[in-house]
Amino acid sequence: MEEKYPQYLQKKYKKYIEILSKETALNAYLDLTNMFHWQDVLGWRFRIEDVVSQLLELPNMKEVKVYYGLNEKDKENSEAFHNRIKKTGAILRTKPMKFIKKDVNEALFFQRRTMTLFDGEIKKKIYELIDNLQKAGVIIEEPKCNFDVEITMDMIDDIEKISGVILFSGDSDLAAPLERLKVKGKKIFIVGVRGMSATELHKVKDIYIDFGKFYRGKKT
Repeated sequence: MEEKYPQYLQKKYKKYIEILSKETALNAYLDLTNMFHWQDVLGWRFRIEDVVSQLLELPNMKEVKVYYGLNEKDKENSEAFHNRIKKTGAILRTKPMKFIKKDVNEALFFQRRTMTLFDGEIKKKIYELIDNLQKAGVIIEEPKCNFDVEITMDMIDDIEKISGVILFSGDSDLAAPLERLKVKGKKIFIVGVRGMSATELHKVKDIYIDFGKFYRGKKT
């Protein structure tokens, strides 16, 4: 495994492990939908099995909890993915995804500032495409499944069992419960990628861990 990674990444990874190993008991909380967005920045895809396996290799890791919704519109594949998560030894927290209908207009495809960069002919083609989609009755839905409340409740419930938490998320809403844990003397480790971790999380963290340098599993 070590041969696959440049020396500077090996050193960074070993430093992370050295820091985490100083804690007496850790729990990890993985906001998986949030993590999937990291792949756009990283330029590669991770395997959740490898993430969990890597965490459970830590001798002081007590529990790894993964939060991910159930897509009832594709239940068979969704449940198969859930089973993959469960087989890793992680605790899966789930609930049905909600689907939010999106208006089919230029804002669905481009930011307003981006639209100003196009000349008249390109804009005309964009509006023709949107008009055709609207006439065809195309419905676009965005899945939504927020686990802020569940993650918060789990962290608070676990507060007496652990000396530190490892949060895989960039969501600013999780800063408040982390502040409460910090007041209780718990170490806060935030795992994220460049530009996708909220300022509020950076303010409450003890250590920031770059996921791209931490992850040791298969990339696709």
